[in-house]
Amino acid sequence: MIRTLYIDELNELRTCDSPYDMEGTAKWLWVDLSEPTAHENLLLSQYFHFHPLSIEDAVSVRQRPKYKEYDDYLFFVFHAIDLKTMLPEEIDVFINSSMVVTYHKEHSEEVDKVWNSVICKRANEKLTTAEVMYRTLDAIVDNYFPFVYELEDKVFSFEDQHSVDISTEELIEETFDLREDLLIIRRTVLPMKDLVYRLLEGRIMELSKKQKIFLHHINDHLVKQAEMIDSSREMTADIRDNYISLNSFKMNNIMKILTIYSVIFMPLTLIAGIYGMNFDVMPELHWKYGYLAVWLLMIGISLGMIYYFKKKKWF
Repeated sequence: MIRTLYIDELNELRTCDSPYDMEGTAKWLWVDLSEPTAHENLLLSQYFHFHPLSIEDAVSVRQRPKYKEYDDYLFFVFHAIDLKTMLPEEIDVFINSSMVVTYHKEHSEEVDKVWNSVICKRANEKLTTAEVMYRTLDAIVDNYFPFVYELEDKVFSFEDQHSVDISTEELIEETFDLREDLLIIRRTVLPMKDLVYRLLEGRIMELSKKQKIFLHHINDHLVKQAEMIDSSREMTADIRDNYISLNSFKMNNIMKILTIYSVIFMPLTLIAGIYGMNFDVMPELHWKYGYLAVWLLMIGISLGMIYYFKKKKWF
C-alpha cells in the first residue's frame, strides 16, 4: 500500500495515494510504502531514482540498524519490535531536505502514529522531513519499553519461585528462554543506540538545537533500555549459577550422607561376612554368648563411628 502526504505550492497539506497523483509541485513530500507489492517497489527506482544498493537493502535483505550516505539523500535502517512475535521489524527511511520515504514490509504502528500526528498539525506549523524521521525513531524506541519491562518483570518473578516446587531443570530451561528473549532485544537496542549516538554527535547530518534536544531524549531512553537489558542478563546469569550451585550443594550433601552410612555399615558387613563363612572350626560359633557378643560389637562400632563423625561435624 502506498500513501502520500505533501505540501503544495499554496502551503496546504494534502494527501493522495501515489506521488503520481499529486496536484502541482510538492514543496515537501512524505511517501509511505507499507507492505508493498513488487509493482509498488518500482516506485523507489522509477519515481525517486534511488541508488540500486539502497533499494536492494530495503527490498531484499534484512539489515541491522545503520545508515548510508548517497549523493542527494540519506538512507537509514531502523528496527522496531513486534510485541506479539517478539521479532524485529525493519523500517527503512530515505530522506533529504524536502523528501522522506518510509518503507516497511510489515504494518507499522509507529509510522501510523507519526503519520496521524502530521496530518493533525496546524497549517502554520513548520514541518520538516527530519522531524518525521525523528518522531518515527522516537515512536520506535518508546515501543521497546513494554518488551523490556515485561522481560524485567519475568526476571524479578524468579525470586518468587524459591518457595514454589519447581525443578532445577525446568527453572534452567526458563532462564535460557528468557536470556534468548533478552538477546533478541539487545541485538536491536545496541545498534540503534550506536546509530542515535552518531546522529547526536553530528557525524551524519547537521542538527538544530531543537533536534539535538529531541535526539538526547531518544538517546536517554536507549541508554536506559540497554542498562535494563544488561542488568536483566546479569540477573538471569546469577539465578542460573545460584540454582546450579544449590543443586550441586544438595547433591553433595546426599552423597556425603550416603557415604557416611556406607562407612558405618562396612565393618558390620565385614563381621557378618566372616561369621557367615561355612568353616567347621570356628570357635565363636559354639560359644553360648557369641550371638549377643557380635550384636554388641556391631552396635558399639556403629555408635562409635557416629560419635566420631558428629565430633568432626561431618553431618
